[in-house]
Amino acid sequence: MRRKRLEISRKGIFILKRWWIIPALAAILAVGGLAYWGYGLSRDREQIVTYMNNNNQRAFYQLVDHVENMEVMLSKGLVSNSSLQRMMIFSDVWQESYAARETLAQIPVTGPSLTRTSTFLTQAGDYVWSLAKKFVRGEDVKPEEIAKLNELHTEAGFLAAELENIEKSAADRRLTWGEIKTKSEEDMGHEVNVPRGLENINRKMEDFPTLIYDGPFSDHIINREPRGLTGSPVSKDRAAALARRFVETGTSKQYRVVKTEEVNGIIPAFRVYLAPPQQAEATVTVDISQKGGHPLFLLNARVVNKAAISSDKAVSLARSFLEKRNMSDMKPTYFIEQQNTGIVIFEYEQDGVLIYPDLMKVKVALDNGEILGFEGTGFLMNHHDRKLPQPRLSESEALRLVNPNLKITSKRLAVIPRENLEEVLVYEFKGTLRQDSFIVYINAMTGDEEQILKVIETNSGPLMM
Repeated sequence: MRRKRLEISRKGIFILKRWWIIPALAAILAVGGLAYWGYGLSRDREQIVTYMNNNNQRAFYQLVDHVENMEVMLSKGLVSNSSLQRMMIFSDVWQESYAARETLAQIPVTGPSLTRTSTFLTQAGDYVWSLAKKFVRGEDVKPEEIAKLNELHTEAGFLAAELENIEKSAADRRLTWGEIKTKSEEDMGHEVNVPRGLENINRKMEDFPTLIYDGPFSDHIINREPRGLTGSPVSKDRAAALARRFVETGTSKQYRVVKTEEVNGIIPAFRVYLAPPQQAEATVTVDISQKGGHPLFLLNARVVNKAAISSDKAVSLARSFLEKRNMSDMKPTYFIEQQNTGIVIFEYEQDGVLIYPDLMKVKVALDNGEILGFEGTGFLMNHHDRKLPQPRLSESEALRLVNPNLKITSKRLAVIPRENLEEVLVYEFKGTLRQDSFIVYINAMTGDEEQILKVIETNSGPLMM
């Protein structure tokens, strides 16, 4: 009997031991599965980083090519003595500078690190384009303009050489483009590390003299006295209060001022950092002009999830944002979609005339409609009391000056800037020719064809060229 009990006891112990084997095997399988899943994630991450690196590397090589082409063409423009040849060369320089800016924008670097380089590419392209227009009008190049071309050629040569050095030493980079991209997205609104060579380029290019010319991106024109800046100087505390009011108007949120500092930009301002309720760190940045306390800039750096609202809804929210802040007479003209956000461009409207120099931008999150950004610097730089002239040409007379093959879809009066920022009253005719869209501007006083823009529809929105 005792032996039977012993046998039963041993069987029970054996059965008990077998019950422990099942969860142990399950645990082993789970750990193995997690390890394999983790390996898969790691492999996917490596593939994504490699893909990002390749894309950004390709953009960088294209940037090198465009800048080298600019340098060569500028040298040809200095040598050429033919107006027709120079016109063609400068047109090519403009195209290369535009392409260079596009590829530079694809390199995942945020903040002001490459501001001077980007400004140079913009100025160079716009300056030679203004010269090309002079040749079209039969005007001669002045000696001082040749001197400016020499400056451009020198700076383009330096930039090309430095980019080539980075290209040769690319294998020695301490930070991959994929890591830069990840860091940039995590720290939106903050400057991130950039390859040492690119930072050196920006620092050294600061030593080159700023071009002085009558172009729309000329630094000496940008640095003129802002026309729309009115009022008395405000204190830091007053600027902080104005920043809070600007952000909180129309919402139930209350923000806390974390820090206020002075910034010296085109318009001197106080930069106010705001934190939402129950958060220690600031997520919203607002620039308030030191003179008059005008809002210049707003940035909410939160991550935007998948788009859920339409462009029409985003435009309506952007318009409401401005109206609640007593920014009236602003008309939405274009909508651009970028990374689940919508950027609505507004122009000032006076007596039914669209004033293109007086520009504002509002950025809307397309997941919940929250306002994430505002840019009012362009408006404050250009807005002033205008006495608009009466058009000498009627709308029908101006329309007869447009190519009859253009199928007109809309028409209105507008004010646009010329190369030297002189403002001119025009009739704006939008239309299509075959499958292409164009905007034609006819001078309302003289009947001259001031400008033609081709509208290219992209996934992000319309692009004007």
